[in-house]
Amino acid sequence: MHFKPLIKLTLITFSVLWCGNIFGQDANEIQVYGSATTPKYTTMIELHSNYTIKGPKFNSNYHPFLQTLEVTTGISENFEFGFYVFTYNNNGKTQYTGSNIRPRVKAPDDWGLPVGLSLSSEIGCSIDPISNDNDWGAEIRPIIDKTIGDHYLSFNPNIGVSFTNNEYLFEPNLKYAFSASKKANVGFEYYGNTGKIFNPFKLPNQEHQFYLALDLFLHPLYEFNFGIGKGLTDASNGTTIKCYIGRRINWKHPKK
Repeated sequence: MHFKPLIKLTLITFSVLWCGNIFGQDANEIQVYGSATTPKYTTMIELHSNYTIKGPKFNSNYHPFLQTLEVTTGISENFEFGFYVFTYNNNGKTQYTGSNIRPRVKAPDDWGLPVGLSLSSEIGCSIDPISNDNDWGAEIRPIIDKTIGDHYLSFNPNIGVSFTNNEYLFEPNLKYAFSASKKANVGFEYYGNTGKIFNPFKLPNQEHQFYLALDLFLHPLYEFNFGIGKGLTDASNGTTIKCYIGRRINWKHPKK
């Protein structure tokens, strides 16, 4: 069965995540996007789980467990629409911490571009799990990627926007993956936050994390990503484990 290795890895991952249980580099969804959109007549359901083993230098005992439900549907060949539901768990208490919607459009293949290109945008509300303050915001995520032989590279120069605080933050993401086999990619992912676009934070206050990452392709309807991250600055979470599991649902029956 194709599913057995995926199920075993899933159980191992969640047993590690649940063993432990107050703001550093919290990201509900730690993922570098590829340019491809969800195919038309297909829905992707993903569960993202992130656990901070060691918090930032100023709060190393910070150990939140975040989970995000993401549902994305292909509307056309080059357009998808998704939404997120965010939760936060600390000391066994799970809290709802907001929702986003996310439209994304891809440059058509017949444009003949030398790279994959798409643009994702998010808008929604996040709730501070400590103070319960609401923050309405948005994200603009250009996505540029390229596959060369067994090598894959994706760059997401994200801009995060807080309507509440009137802030614009530069939050770049980068992914490199090597196709070790038809079933697995290995590589690294980078996630950063340099602060305000025109007034960056000082380096110790910026967030920079590198992850060793594994992608599995054990079945055409499933996707799996697992990573262990290390923070490089004082403000970054020291050590983080993250994974996401996705299931595709094709809701149009093929023509006979």
